[in-house]
Amino acid sequence: MDNSIYESMTAANRLLEKQNIISNNLANISTTGFKEKFIFIIHNDINDDYYNNIREYYNLTSGGLDHTNRNLDVYVKGDGWLVVKDANGKEAYTKNGHLNINQKNQLTIQNHTVVGNNCSIIVPNNGTLNILSNGVIQLIQNYHNHIIKNKIGSLKLVHLPINDLIHKENGLFYLKNNSKKANYNTIKHSNDIRLQSGMLESSNVNSAQNMIELISNARQFEMQMKMISTYNQNAEYANQLININN
Repeated sequence: MDNSIYESMTAANRLLEKQNIISNNLANISTTGFKEKFIFIIHNDINDDYYNNIREYYNLTSGGLDHTNRNLDVYVKGDGWLVVKDANGKEAYTKNGHLNINQKNQLTIQNHTVVGNNCSIIVPNNGTLNILSNGVIQLIQNYHNHIIKNKIGSLKLVHLPINDLIHKENGLFYLKNNSKKANYNTIKHSNDIRLQSGMLESSNVNSAQNMIELISNARQFEMQMKMISTYNQNAEYANQLININN
């Protein structure tokens, strides 16, 4: 009886974890570049020791494209990623190409400084920025009706091992600690990655699928709670019978 209650409680806890993830997916349905997350619950029975194994995975397929016509919005094509520095100074990775300029004249994404390709990117106060398909950043200035274009830096664009990625609460992706490329200095700029300016990649969350999963998990959780209640009632009846017989 106790083992049955334990199994139902374990299953209920796992369902709550799934609900949290699905709820987070739905909450970020409008977040630029967001990648939906799922978990698999694998049931194993080895040497009569029942346990659950959870495995996380991410849907890294591209979301839809939004045409913004804004020169600091970029869509990273294919399996390319933009690189930023988090609050601790570590390199992190994102598909969110909504760039801004902070008070220090640095390019940022969600207040994280954008990493350049072997350079620090400082944006001059005068002129307009143009980001080329290879990540090169040009400053366009008009001097006496003459258009002058100067390169001020280049975005660092990388390919990542998708099986070694982990998503953290700050909205950024990182390499897992056990990854062979966990040393952030080993991630090199990739010259074959291309950008499209004036566009942003939207979230790839499938709202219908996530809503179905949300309802299904809620029903399964309710079933596990009913099973626990039934086990408790049966245990009480058994104790009453034992007391009567004594």
